[in-house]
Amino acid sequence: MKNSRQSIVEKFKKKDRICNICQLEKELSEDHVPPQACPPAKNTVISKLFYQMIGERGFRPRMSQNGVSYKTICSDCNNKLGNRYDWALGDFSQKIESFVGSSVILPDSFEVECYPNAIMRSVLGHLLAAKTETDEVVIDTVVRPSILDPSLPIPDDIHIFYWVYPYETISILRDFAMPAVRGNLQTSGFFNMIKFYPIAFLITHQLPSYEKLLSLHQFNQLPSGDKANLQIDLRPIKRSTWPEECLGEENFLVVGRAANDSVYAVPKLKKIKNHS
Repeated sequence: MKNSRQSIVEKFKKKDRICNICQLEKELSEDHVPPQACPPAKNTVISKLFYQMIGERGFRPRMSQNGVSYKTICSDCNNKLGNRYDWALGDFSQKIESFVGSSVILPDSFEVECYPNAIMRSVLGHLLAAKTETDEVVIDTVVRPSILDPSLPIPDDIHIFYWVYPYETISILRDFAMPAVRGNLQTSGFFNMIKFYPIAFLITHQLPSYEKLLSLHQFNQLPSGDKANLQIDLRPIKRSTWPEECLGEENFLVVGRAANDSVYAVPKLKKIKNHS
């Protein structure tokens, strides 16, 4: 029997009115992460990834009929993000979905034509939105100009890795540290993560590789309106809890205030299970 006194996981909204992208004080709007053009179910049950990882049971998940959203950016930035870049991420994720859901036997690796730089800017823009604190995290400061000005390249020390994610769970985690090489606890990297069906992204600052993941870095300076082919590896499939899972001496996580804005969401008809 559920404890009726449990608090419901709150909506993600800022206490101030400073836009996470333009940093101006304005009326804030709801930003959908991932954007609504992407395949994940919109009728969801939302908890916090951090709660799932530590086994926190003091909060009840929140129901949403409109997907995961953060009230953290102004409508001007929200509209620019949608009009300039989100169509590319939506189109790309729908193409991947058609392969992941296909009954046809496919090769382990193939290429998809898309707009890589626009995809990157969409991911980075929604990454900026996925936080309710106004702070001065380095990666936000580095990324922000290229989201505001399409003519600026994505900074060279920003690396976006991607892999196929055939799971219905949406997981979002900002500003965390973990080993730069799994199993080597002596060196760590700074990470951000957005995972949703059918693709996942891991964003790093000054870390050019991670566990042999495919990288978008070669497209940092490509104009956002230019097409290119992206390699897609269907196999091997990563676990749904990879890479954030903590596995003894293989991996650990260090999180900050942004863990309060982390997301673990599943389609409404399914029950949230322990993160393991």
